[in-house]
Amino acid sequence: MFLSFLCLIHCLSMPFIVTLLPYVAKNFISHTTEIILIGGSLLIAVNLLFKDYKIHHHKKPIILMVIAAVFQFSGFYLLPENYETPLVVTGSLLLAWAYVNNWQMHQKSCSNHSH
Repeated sequence: MFLSFLCLIHCLSMPFIVTLLPYVAKNFISHTTEIILIGGSLLIAVNLLFKDYKIHHHKKPIILMVIAAVFQFSGFYLLPENYETPLVVTGSLLLAWAYVNNWQMHQKSCSNHSH
């Protein structure tokens, strides 16, 4: 019962926290930390998506990940600072789409979900 209550609080509060976190963190997180976090997420994505690509052989998640990385790289290094937030957010959403698409492909093609 207690865990269900904690889950309820977590599920109700997360949309607000996720919405407000970038605005609050903008003043506390350095540019270097942001690059490390995004770089780490891209490394995890490369590992996961290429591992699953060997199972389901669908290129769409890989293509989405590459496009996401281009958006994020462009936002950090190529374009003026006022483009950073829209490009990085778009890249993050594309990366999330790549994960969801990869999961869907994995569910369709894999009969053994214990690995």
